[in-house]
Amino acid sequence: MFEFKQLSDSQLVALVQSTFDGNAYSELVTRYQMSLFTFIYRYTDEKYLAEDITQDTFIKAYEKISHFKGQSQFKTWLFSIAYREFLQSKRKENAIQKLLSKFEQNTTQNHASTLDNSIVTSIDVNNALKQLSDNQKAVVLLCDASGMSNNEASTILQMPLGSLKTYIKQGRSIMRKYLEYEEEGNNE
Repeated sequence: MFEFKQLSDSQLVALVQSTFDGNAYSELVTRYQMSLFTFIYRYTDEKYLAEDITQDTFIKAYEKISHFKGQSQFKTWLFSIAYREFLQSKRKENAIQKLLSKFEQNTTQNHASTLDNSIVTSIDVNNALKQLSDNQKAVVLLCDASGMSNNEASTILQMPLGSLKTYIKQGRSIMRKYLEYEEEGNNE
């Protein structure tokens, strides 16, 4: 069996670029997975976020490896992808938080007649949103809270339109059921 450990990074990259050899790429992942995770973890101080960004970085690097020209070390290129992935995740998180705030404001303005009702509604909406997956939450907030079209949301999330429609249908259904249940509980 061939020993990929004996090859340099540039040799492994060339092999992956020419043949998309999964074993050669696995060796690159093995070499840099821990140091990349440590970098992101120390930067974010969030283990699960660091794990996600590390995984996303290796996926993106594999998809884009044909664009790597060797003008820098593979490790440098890989870490720059990780940093961009981190920045992208922060932008998405900030956008979701802004939309969540706007959704809460719209909900409380439209449905609450008193301060007590607006607090209850805000809590109910937050709890309903917590029932959704990340994808469901993102599409519901983009399409319902901020009034974007499905096409706009699909572009923002880089998600196929069919998937977006599925997530929004699921998300709306889950929220509707949760809010109806909460309303029944408050009326008793």
